[in-house]
Amino acid sequence: MDDIETELNIAAAAADSSEDQSRSHEAIKPAVLLHHSHPDPRGLLTAVDFLKSNRKCLNLIREAMLRHNWPQAAGYFSSYIQTLETGTLSQVHSIASEIMWRLGTEILHHVPNSSPDDFNAFYEQLKNLGVRNYSKICLEHCFHLLLNGQMDEAKRQLSIADSWRYGKQSTAQSLMKKLIRAYCGYLDYLIWSEKMASAPGSEEAGSNREMHSYFRQASVTLKEIVSQPGVWDPFVLSYIHMLEFYEDEEAALQLLENYAYNKEFPSNPNAHVYLYQFLKRHQAPRVKLIGSLRILHSLVPSHELMLELCSLLLHTKQQSDLEEALTVSMDLLEFSSWKSDRKAWECLLKILKKLKKKKCMNAVKKEWNVRRSLWLSFHYRNYIGRKESLENVQLLMVKRDVLRCLGENNREYFRIALKIEREGKPKKDRLGEKKEKTATKRKRKRRLSMTKKSEESL
Repeated sequence: MDDIETELNIAAAAADSSEDQSRSHEAIKPAVLLHHSHPDPRGLLTAVDFLKSNRKCLNLIREAMLRHNWPQAAGYFSSYIQTLETGTLSQVHSIASEIMWRLGTEILHHVPNSSPDDFNAFYEQLKNLGVRNYSKICLEHCFHLLLNGQMDEAKRQLSIADSWRYGKQSTAQSLMKKLIRAYCGYLDYLIWSEKMASAPGSEEAGSNREMHSYFRQASVTLKEIVSQPGVWDPFVLSYIHMLEFYEDEEAALQLLENYAYNKEFPSNPNAHVYLYQFLKRHQAPRVKLIGSLRILHSLVPSHELMLELCSLLLHTKQQSDLEEALTVSMDLLEFSSWKSDRKAWECLLKILKKLKKKKCMNAVKKEWNVRRSLWLSFHYRNYIGRKESLENVQLLMVKRDVLRCLGENNREYFRIALKIEREGKPKKDRLGEKKEKTATKRKRKRRLSMTKKSEESL
């Protein structure tokens, strides 16, 4: 907002346009006169005066917005619109529509007592001014209507945007049309889900004709969209929800597998998450669950589902899977977001104990030798131990047990843990320990004295 002209390159566009217009001596009828350097006997504004007036009005709007003087900004903004509607500079118009879109929505959101009718009138005015942005403005208008609960009007706006054509269809226009088409299907899904929520029972909802008609409309559109390469997460989830409601699990699985495994689609970790969640809901075999999570691990090794992958690998009872679980859990703990997560450390400790029980410590040593220098500096510094002794004692104890399983001797870390263990015990237990120690010392002294006496008698 501090430098709108530079961001949108309006100064360069204005200079080019002023040169072209001054050559042809084009005159513009004045709307709101903020600058008039070259008076015309016929009372008309030249192209240069129009540009200067336009720029001055824009600066006044910016100053008012920076001071949060929203009523004044709204007044200047109405003048700015009038100057643009009067002018005929096409290059400035295309840039100005973008400025109007940004500034106008910001002002309307902050002006007190602004009504939904004001927003609707503003969006309609924008559509007529910025022809190239017509589809985008319709889509934003739709979002605003949805926020105010006007679903039918939002659907009408999207239908208008879907049928809009302007000149030759460029790549940008085709992408925008695809997005609007996707939101048309999504809006049908929202209406369907609203009808489903208001239906008294699941059986009656399944046989509801009105609901089924919205399902057909939404499914046709969404199926067409999600079959094309792209990231369509909200649209995929809505389509899967409808397919599961009508118990078409085969179609839902096929859709999710295509979305996750199709090489033409961009790499998307969420696709594998959705597939795993679907397989888990429908009690798929463990092999399929592990397969989907293995791909997710290759994409996002820090994902929270890696703990579930470890637990699944632990239950296979195969040594290779157990070793893989060790790698996955250690990969997870190398991310700072998991550094102090007790569940992740407990998972690693469980894996190490199982490997030790199965006498597979060679695999543990091999993995530890690769990571040792990083882990000792990242997880087991002295100040970390002291901090955990004050904030998270349970985590400290788990990390100490992990060190023992790894065969590492960190004296300072063990000393801190031992000190806490002693302090955590009740006084009676500590007194009992002291008595035991003194008793053992006395026994040793007696044994030594007995041995000495026996030697002397001999």
